[in-house]
Amino acid sequence: MRYFVVLFGILLFVTTDCNRASGQVQRDTIRITPQTSGVDASFRGLAVRSMKEAWITGSKGTVIRTLDGGRTWNPIVVPGANDLDFRDVEVLPDGTVVLMSIGSGNASRILRSTNAGTTWKTVLTNAEPNGFFDGMTFTQDGRNGLLFGDPINGRMDMYRTDDHGVTWRRVAERLRPPLEKGEYGFAASGTGVVMMGKSIWIATGGSVARVLHSADDGATWKAHTTPVRSGNESSGIFSIDFVDPRTAVVVGGNYLRPEVDRDNIARSIDGGITWAIVPSVRMPHKACVRSLGKGRLLTCGRTGVAFSSDAGLTWEQITTDSYFTLAVDKDSATGFLAGRDGHVARFDLVTVNRK
Repeated sequence: MRYFVVLFGILLFVTTDCNRASGQVQRDTIRITPQTSGVDASFRGLAVRSMKEAWITGSKGTVIRTLDGGRTWNPIVVPGANDLDFRDVEVLPDGTVVLMSIGSGNASRILRSTNAGTTWKTVLTNAEPNGFFDGMTFTQDGRNGLLFGDPINGRMDMYRTDDHGVTWRRVAERLRPPLEKGEYGFAASGTGVVMMGKSIWIATGGSVARVLHSADDGATWKAHTTPVRSGNESSGIFSIDFVDPRTAVVVGGNYLRPEVDRDNIARSIDGGITWAIVPSVRMPHKACVRSLGKGRLLTCGRTGVAFSSDAGLTWEQITTDSYFTLAVDKDSATGFLAGRDGHVARFDLVTVNRK
Protein backbone atom coordinates (compact mmCIF):
# COMPACT_ATOMS: atom_id res chain seq x y z
CA MET A 1 0.00 0.00 0.00
CA ARG A 2 2.83 2.43 0.85
CA TYR A 3 4.35 1.68 -2.54
CA PHE A 4 1.18 2.72 -4.38
CA VAL A 5 0.78 5.88 -2.28
CA VAL A 6 4.36 6.92 -3.03
CA LEU A 7 3.96 6.06 -6.72
CA PHE A 8 0.73 8.09 -6.95
CA GLY A 9 2.46 11.05 -5.30
CA ILE A 10 5.35 10.85 -7.76
CA LEU A 11 2.97 10.69 -10.73
CA LEU A 12 0.94 13.64 -9.41
CA PHE A 13 4.12 15.67 -8.90
CA VAL A 14 5.43 14.81 -12.37
CA THR A 15 2.06 15.62 -14.02
CA THR A 16 1.77 18.93 -12.18
CA ASP A 17 5.39 19.79 -12.95
CA CYS A 18 4.91 18.98 -16.64
CA ASN A 19 1.78 21.13 -16.80
CA ARG A 20 3.68 24.03 -15.24
CA ALA A 21 6.60 23.54 -17.60
CA SER A 22 4.29 23.61 -20.62
CA GLY A 23 2.44 26.65 -19.30
CA GLN A 24 -0.83 24.76 -18.93
CA VAL A 25 -3.38 25.56 -16.23
CA GLN A 26 -6.44 23.49 -15.42
CA ARG A 27 -9.67 25.48 -15.52
CA ASP A 28 -13.36 24.75 -15.33
CA THR A 29 -15.48 25.49 -18.38
CA ILE A 30 -18.80 24.47 -19.89
CA ARG A 31 -19.41 21.99 -22.70
CA ILE A 32 -22.71 22.47 -24.56
CA THR A 33 -24.32 19.63 -26.51
CA PRO A 34 -27.30 20.64 -28.69
CA GLN A 35 -30.25 18.21 -28.62
CA THR A 36 -33.42 17.62 -30.61
CA SER A 37 -36.66 18.62 -28.90
CA GLY A 38 -39.00 17.68 -31.73
CA VAL A 39 -41.03 20.89 -31.39
CA ASP A 40 -40.73 24.50 -32.57
CA ALA A 41 -42.00 26.37 -29.51
CA SER A 42 -40.28 29.30 -27.85
CA PHE A 43 -39.07 27.92 -24.53
CA ARG A 44 -38.88 30.01 -21.33
CA GLY A 45 -39.52 27.60 -18.45
CA LEU A 46 -37.05 24.93 -17.34
CA ALA A 47 -36.78 22.73 -14.26
CA VAL A 48 -34.20 20.04 -13.54
CA ARG A 49 -35.03 17.30 -11.06
CA SER A 50 -31.82 15.30 -11.61
CA MET A 51 -29.12 14.92 -14.24
CA LYS A 52 -31.53 12.54 -15.99
CA GLU A 53 -34.91 14.27 -15.59
CA ALA A 54 -35.83 17.76 -16.80
CA TRP A 55 -38.98 19.61 -17.88
CA ILE A 56 -39.13 22.44 -20.44
CA THR A 57 -42.15 24.66 -21.16
CA GLY A 58 -43.04 27.41 -23.59
CA SER A 59 -45.43 28.86 -26.12
CA LYS A 60 -48.49 27.13 -27.62
CA GLY A 61 -49.00 25.21 -24.38
CA THR A 62 -45.83 23.20 -25.02
CA VAL A 63 -44.41 20.94 -22.30
CA ILE A 64 -41.65 18.38 -22.93
CA ARG A 65 -39.81 16.03 -20.58
CA THR A 66 -36.66 13.92 -20.62
CA LEU A 67 -35.82 10.95 -18.41
CA ASP A 68 -32.50 10.07 -20.05
CA GLY A 69 -30.41 13.21 -19.74
CA GLY A 70 -31.80 14.78 -22.89
CA ARG A 71 -31.14 12.02 -25.39
CA THR A 72 -34.89 11.92 -25.99
CA TRP A 73 -37.59 14.47 -25.23
CA ASN A 74 -41.23 13.45 -24.95
CA PRO A 75 -44.21 15.82 -25.37
CA ILE A 76 -46.61 16.15 -22.43
CA VAL A 77 -50.19 17.02 -23.34
CA VAL A 78 -51.88 19.72 -21.27
CA PRO A 79 -55.58 19.71 -22.32
CA GLY A 80 -56.96 23.09 -23.36
CA ALA A 81 -53.58 24.81 -23.15
CA ASN A 82 -52.86 25.45 -26.84
CA ASP A 83 -53.17 29.21 -26.38
CA LEU A 84 -51.16 29.37 -23.15
CA ASP A 85 -47.55 30.47 -22.82
CA PHE A 86 -45.86 28.54 -20.00
CA ARG A 87 -43.04 30.79 -18.80
CA ASP A 88 -42.18 28.93 -15.57
CA VAL A 89 -42.16 25.33 -14.36
CA GLU A 90 -41.21 23.90 -10.97
CA VAL A 91 -40.73 20.24 -10.09
CA LEU A 92 -41.15 19.65 -6.35
CA PRO A 93 -39.20 16.98 -4.42
CA ASP A 94 -42.15 14.58 -4.47
CA GLY A 95 -42.40 14.84 -8.27
CA THR A 96 -45.31 17.27 -8.37
CA VAL A 97 -45.06 19.56 -11.41
CA VAL A 98 -46.33 23.15 -11.25
CA LEU A 99 -46.76 25.26 -14.41
CA MET A 100 -47.19 29.02 -14.69
CA SER A 101 -48.68 30.61 -17.80
CA ILE A 102 -48.55 34.33 -18.52
CA GLY A 103 -50.75 36.92 -20.16
CA SER A 104 -53.30 39.55 -19.26
CA GLY A 105 -56.08 38.53 -16.89
CA ASN A 106 -57.11 34.89 -16.96
CA ALA A 107 -54.34 33.92 -19.39
CA SER A 108 -52.14 33.92 -16.29
CA ARG A 109 -52.71 30.59 -14.53
CA ILE A 110 -51.13 27.95 -12.30
CA LEU A 111 -51.58 24.28 -13.24
CA ARG A 112 -50.51 21.27 -11.22
CA SER A 113 -49.87 17.57 -11.89
CA THR A 114 -49.08 14.83 -9.36
CA ASN A 115 -48.72 12.01 -11.91
CA ALA A 116 -45.90 13.17 -14.22
CA GLY A 117 -48.21 15.11 -16.51
CA THR A 118 -50.81 12.41 -17.15
CA THR A 119 -53.52 14.70 -15.76
CA TRP A 120 -53.53 18.40 -14.84
CA LYS A 121 -55.58 20.62 -12.57
CA THR A 122 -55.83 24.41 -12.81
CA VAL A 123 -55.35 25.58 -9.22
CA LEU A 124 -55.21 29.35 -9.78
CA THR A 125 -56.54 31.69 -12.46
CA ASN A 126 -55.78 35.41 -12.38
CA ALA A 127 -59.08 37.19 -11.81
CA GLU A 128 -57.59 40.69 -12.23
CA PRO A 129 -58.17 42.02 -15.79
CA ASN A 130 -54.86 43.91 -15.54
CA GLY A 131 -53.04 41.11 -13.75
CA PHE A 132 -49.99 39.42 -15.29
CA PHE A 133 -47.95 36.66 -13.62
CA ASP A 134 -44.14 36.99 -13.78
CA GLY A 135 -42.55 34.11 -11.87
CA MET A 136 -42.71 31.68 -8.97
CA THR A 137 -40.45 29.74 -6.65
CA PHE A 138 -40.72 27.15 -3.88
CA THR A 139 -38.77 26.38 -0.74
CA GLN A 140 -36.39 23.43 -0.88
CA ASP A 141 -38.93 21.02 0.61
CA GLY A 142 -41.56 22.14 -1.91
CA ARG A 143 -44.15 22.99 0.73
CA ASN A 144 -44.15 26.79 0.55
CA GLY A 145 -44.26 28.78 -2.66
CA LEU A 146 -44.40 32.40 -3.81
CA LEU A 147 -45.87 33.75 -7.05
CA PHE A 148 -45.42 37.39 -8.11
CA GLY A 149 -46.89 39.49 -10.87
CA ASP A 150 -47.21 42.97 -12.34
CA PRO A 151 -48.49 45.71 -10.01
CA ILE A 152 -52.14 46.12 -9.05
CA ASN A 153 -53.02 49.48 -7.45
CA GLY A 154 -49.34 50.42 -7.29
CA ARG A 155 -48.23 47.30 -5.40
CA MET A 156 -46.68 44.08 -6.68
CA ASP A 157 -49.26 41.34 -7.11
CA MET A 158 -48.40 38.31 -4.99
CA TYR A 159 -49.76 34.88 -4.02
CA ARG A 160 -48.59 32.28 -1.49
CA THR A 161 -49.05 28.53 -1.03
CA ASP A 162 -48.18 26.38 1.99
CA ASP A 163 -49.46 23.03 0.72
CA HIS A 164 -47.17 22.22 -2.23
CA GLY A 165 -49.18 24.36 -4.62
CA VAL A 166 -52.58 22.74 -4.02
CA THR A 167 -54.15 26.06 -2.97
CA TRP A 168 -52.98 29.66 -3.40
CA ARG A 169 -54.03 32.73 -1.45
CA ARG A 170 -53.55 36.30 -2.54
CA VAL A 171 -51.32 38.29 -0.23
CA ALA A 172 -53.08 41.19 1.47
CA GLU A 173 -52.44 44.48 -0.30
CA ARG A 174 -50.83 46.08 2.76
CA LEU A 175 -48.22 43.28 2.81
CA ARG A 176 -47.26 43.63 -0.85
CA PRO A 177 -44.28 45.86 -1.70
CA PRO A 178 -45.09 49.22 -3.33
CA LEU A 179 -43.57 49.85 -6.77
CA GLU A 180 -42.50 53.00 -8.56
CA LYS A 181 -44.59 54.16 -11.50
CA GLY A 182 -43.58 52.06 -14.50
CA GLU A 183 -41.82 49.42 -12.38
CA TYR A 184 -42.65 45.71 -12.73
CA GLY A 185 -41.11 42.26 -13.05
CA PHE A 186 -40.14 40.42 -16.22
CA ALA A 187 -41.61 37.03 -17.11
CA ALA A 188 -38.44 36.18 -19.01
CA SER A 189 -37.43 32.82 -17.54
CA GLY A 190 -39.23 32.50 -14.23
CA THR A 191 -36.00 33.33 -12.39
CA GLY A 192 -36.73 36.80 -11.04
CA VAL A 193 -37.35 35.59 -7.48
CA VAL A 194 -35.31 33.75 -4.84
CA MET A 195 -36.41 32.32 -1.46
CA MET A 196 -33.93 31.20 1.23
CA GLY A 197 -35.29 30.53 4.69
CA LYS A 198 -37.38 33.56 5.65
CA SER A 199 -35.64 35.81 3.11
CA ILE A 200 -37.19 36.67 -0.26
CA TRP A 201 -35.65 38.66 -3.11
CA ILE A 202 -37.58 39.84 -6.20
CA ALA A 203 -35.94 41.62 -9.15
CA THR A 204 -37.69 44.41 -11.08
CA GLY A 205 -37.27 46.52 -14.18
CA GLY A 206 -38.96 49.17 -16.27
CA SER A 207 -38.60 52.68 -14.91
CA VAL A 208 -36.09 51.46 -12.29
CA ALA A 209 -34.09 48.27 -11.70
CA ARG A 210 -34.37 47.28 -8.06
CA VAL A 211 -34.19 44.25 -5.79
CA LEU A 212 -37.07 44.00 -3.32
CA HIS A 213 -36.04 42.18 -0.15
CA SER A 214 -37.98 40.77 2.77
CA ALA A 215 -36.09 39.29 5.73
CA ASP A 216 -39.26 38.20 7.56
CA ASP A 217 -41.08 35.99 5.06
CA GLY A 218 -42.92 38.84 3.39
CA ALA A 219 -44.17 40.71 6.46
CA THR A 220 -42.09 43.80 5.51
CA TRP A 221 -40.12 44.82 2.42
CA LYS A 222 -37.20 47.06 1.55
CA ALA A 223 -36.25 48.17 -1.97
CA HIS A 224 -32.57 48.28 -2.97
CA THR A 225 -31.50 50.14 -6.10
CA THR A 226 -29.12 48.60 -8.61
CA PRO A 227 -27.03 50.14 -11.43
CA VAL A 228 -28.51 47.76 -14.02
CA ARG A 229 -29.77 49.46 -17.18
CA SER A 230 -33.38 50.66 -16.84
CA GLY A 231 -35.64 53.58 -17.72
CA ASN A 232 -38.00 52.09 -20.30
CA GLU A 233 -40.40 49.18 -20.75
CA SER A 234 -37.77 46.84 -22.22
CA SER A 235 -34.99 47.37 -19.66
CA GLY A 236 -34.20 46.15 -16.17
CA ILE A 237 -33.28 43.02 -14.22
CA PHE A 238 -34.44 39.77 -15.80
CA SER A 239 -32.93 37.22 -13.40
CA ILE A 240 -31.36 36.89 -9.96
CA ASP A 241 -29.50 34.12 -8.13
CA PHE A 242 -27.24 33.65 -5.12
CA VAL A 243 -23.79 32.07 -5.11
CA ASP A 244 -23.88 31.89 -1.31
CA PRO A 245 -25.92 33.67 1.40
CA ARG A 246 -23.89 36.88 0.91
CA THR A 247 -23.01 36.89 -2.79
CA ALA A 248 -25.65 37.46 -5.46
CA VAL A 249 -25.75 38.31 -9.16
CA VAL A 250 -28.44 39.97 -11.28
CA VAL A 251 -28.52 40.11 -15.09
CA GLY A 252 -30.66 41.90 -17.63
CA GLY A 253 -30.38 44.96 -19.84
CA ASN A 254 -32.53 46.16 -22.72
CA TYR A 255 -33.98 43.23 -24.68
CA LEU A 256 -34.77 45.52 -27.63
CA ARG A 257 -31.07 46.45 -27.82
CA PRO A 258 -29.41 43.22 -26.70
CA GLU A 259 -26.05 44.08 -28.23
CA VAL A 260 -25.44 46.94 -25.76
CA ASP A 261 -22.92 45.42 -23.36
CA ARG A 262 -22.72 47.93 -20.51
CA ASP A 263 -24.59 47.99 -17.17
CA ASN A 264 -26.33 44.64 -17.71
CA ILE A 265 -24.90 42.70 -14.77
CA ALA A 266 -24.34 43.60 -11.12
CA ARG A 267 -23.07 41.85 -7.97
CA SER A 268 -23.85 42.10 -4.28
CA ILE A 269 -21.59 40.85 -1.49
CA ASP A 270 -23.83 41.83 1.43
CA GLY A 271 -26.87 39.66 0.87
CA GLY A 272 -28.52 41.75 -1.84
CA ILE A 273 -28.55 45.11 -0.05
CA THR A 274 -26.01 47.03 -2.12
CA TRP A 275 -25.18 46.34 -5.76
CA ALA A 276 -22.29 47.29 -8.02
CA ILE A 277 -21.34 46.86 -11.66
CA VAL A 278 -18.16 44.86 -12.23
CA PRO A 279 -16.15 47.48 -14.20
CA SER A 280 -14.18 44.98 -16.28
CA VAL A 281 -17.19 42.94 -17.44
CA ARG A 282 -18.69 43.66 -20.87
CA MET A 283 -21.92 41.66 -20.92
CA PRO A 284 -24.69 42.03 -23.55
CA HIS A 285 -28.30 41.46 -22.52
CA LYS A 286 -28.99 38.24 -20.61
CA ALA A 287 -32.33 36.69 -19.57
CA CYS A 288 -31.29 34.08 -16.99
CA VAL A 289 -28.49 33.43 -14.50
CA ARG A 290 -28.08 30.33 -12.33
CA SER A 291 -25.53 29.25 -9.74
CA LEU A 292 -23.80 25.93 -10.43
CA GLY A 293 -22.34 25.79 -6.91
CA LYS A 294 -18.82 26.51 -5.63
CA GLY A 295 -18.76 30.05 -7.01
CA ARG A 296 -19.62 29.01 -10.56
CA LEU A 297 -22.34 30.77 -12.57
CA LEU A 298 -23.91 30.34 -15.99
CA THR A 299 -25.94 32.99 -17.80
CA CYS A 300 -27.79 32.93 -21.10
CA GLY A 301 -29.88 35.06 -23.43
CA ARG A 302 -30.43 35.83 -27.07
CA THR A 303 -26.79 37.03 -27.11
CA GLY A 304 -25.36 33.65 -26.09
CA VAL A 305 -24.06 31.81 -23.05
CA ALA A 306 -21.33 32.92 -20.61
CA PHE A 307 -19.64 31.14 -17.69
CA SER A 308 -17.98 32.42 -14.51
CA SER A 309 -15.87 30.38 -12.09
CA ASP A 310 -15.23 33.24 -9.64
CA ALA A 311 -18.71 34.32 -8.52
CA GLY A 312 -19.23 36.72 -11.41
CA LEU A 313 -15.99 38.72 -11.32
CA THR A 314 -14.89 37.45 -14.75
CA TRP A 315 -16.80 35.71 -17.54
CA GLU A 316 -15.97 33.44 -20.46
CA GLN A 317 -18.15 33.51 -23.59
CA ILE A 318 -19.08 29.88 -24.30
CA THR A 319 -21.28 30.34 -27.39
CA THR A 320 -23.21 33.04 -29.21
CA ASP A 321 -26.12 30.65 -29.79
CA SER A 322 -29.39 31.99 -28.40
CA TYR A 323 -30.98 30.47 -25.29
CA PHE A 324 -33.60 32.08 -23.04
CA THR A 325 -33.50 29.90 -19.93
CA LEU A 326 -31.40 27.35 -18.06
CA ALA A 327 -31.55 25.11 -15.00
CA VAL A 328 -28.98 22.91 -13.28
CA ASP A 329 -28.67 19.79 -11.16
CA LYS A 330 -26.21 21.12 -8.60
CA ASP A 331 -25.12 17.67 -7.47
CA SER A 332 -23.54 17.06 -10.86
CA ALA A 333 -23.25 20.63 -12.25
CA THR A 334 -25.12 19.26 -15.28
CA GLY A 335 -28.12 21.04 -16.72
CA PHE A 336 -30.07 22.18 -19.75
CA LEU A 337 -30.57 25.29 -21.87
CA ALA A 338 -33.64 26.13 -23.95
CA GLY A 339 -34.68 28.92 -26.31
CA ARG A 340 -36.61 29.84 -29.41
CA ASP A 341 -37.63 27.52 -32.25
CA GLY A 342 -37.47 24.51 -29.95
CA HIS A 343 -33.73 24.84 -29.33
CA VAL A 344 -32.58 22.64 -26.45
CA ALA A 345 -29.09 21.74 -25.24
CA ARG A 346 -27.42 19.92 -22.39
CA PHE A 347 -24.47 21.47 -20.61
CA ASP A 348 -21.76 19.80 -18.54
CA LEU A 349 -19.04 21.23 -16.33
CA VAL A 350 -15.64 20.06 -17.58
CA THR A 351 -12.01 20.69 -16.66
CA VAL A 352 -9.57 21.54 -19.44
CA ASN A 353 -5.89 22.43 -19.75
CA ARG A 354 -5.22 25.89 -21.05
CA LYS A 355 -2.07 27.83 -21.67
